[in-house]
Amino acid sequence: MNTFTGVGVSPGRVIGPVRQMPRPVAEPPAGEKWSNTTVDEETARLKAAAKSVQAELRKRGDSATGDARAVLEATAMMAADPMLLKSSNTLIVAGISAERAVWEAGAQVADMLRGLGGYMAERTQDVLDVRSRIVAELRGLPAPGIPAADRPFVLAAEDLAPADTATLDPEVVLALITSSGGPQSHTAILARALGLPAVVAARGVDEI
Repeated sequence: MNTFTGVGVSPGRVIGPVRQMPRPVAEPPAGEKWSNTTVDEETARLKAAAKSVQAELRKRGDSATGDARAVLEATAMMAADPMLLKSSNTLIVAGISAERAVWEAGAQVADMLRGLGGYMAERTQDVLDVRSRIVAELRGLPAPGIPAADRPFVLAAEDLAPADTATLDPEVVLALITSSGGPQSHTAILARALGLPAVVAARGVDEI
């Protein structure tokens, strides 16, 4: 039997089957160019996708309460972050597709937050989640979400996106375990708010 060690961020003890979060949206190919379109059209595609993601997150926030609502509102604002969109548009002008442009721009913003350390570093996952949701919207694909199951389970993942943790059902999800994240991540904050046992930074649990 394998033993995994991490950081306990919300107390409790449960036993149940483990279900894994679906893998993230695939990275658009490096150097992917736009074609059969124009700079203005490609920029408009990105803007529309970002607005759609923002609207969906706001809709989730309207039906949530407390910390969950605050998290979703903050993430919705990030979907229309001027720095993210400006950096993406610069890459689009250079010929990069909207999908690849927002992917690279998201990585730049995440690196900047990571370099600031502390609370700001914990927000990198938020940026990467928004980036994935915009790419999924551009491709016409469903955004990643919590798996469906016919019995309660322990949810395992590399990390959980704020939009997912904020809307999970405590009657279905017994506990949370992630291989990354920290005590101030959205996973930790919302696990405490929902009273769900949670362990983060437990390397390897996303492979159970």
